[in-house]
Amino acid sequence: MVADPERLQRIDVNLQSILAEAQYLPDLERTWDQLPNTVRVNWDLEWGELMDRLEGLESDYRSGAMTPEQRLAYRHLLRALAAQLPVLKRLDLTLPAVSLDEQAA
Repeated sequence: MVADPERLQRIDVNLQSILAEAQYLPDLERTWDQLPNTVRVNWDLEWGELMDRLEGLESDYRSGAMTPEQRLAYRHLLRALAAQLPVLKRLDLTLPAVSLDEQAA
């Protein structure tokens, strides 16, 4: 059961947004200590919101609302996030609440 076009567009945007930020994490880590506290707090809040969206993607994935291409992109996103777990922990950012085990996906 693939979702309506509006939902599919939201899924695409969320997949792209979360992946882009996950790929940015190593760069962020290099400058983290030099950033003003307000910027770090804002980044933490925004990251938490992205992790909420990740939970929505998990639901979309499990319910069959994604296209086959989106399912592949979601599994790629899980791999990217799993690779960044050490960075997330060092920066004390919100960890994904979904399993990053691609076998579980």
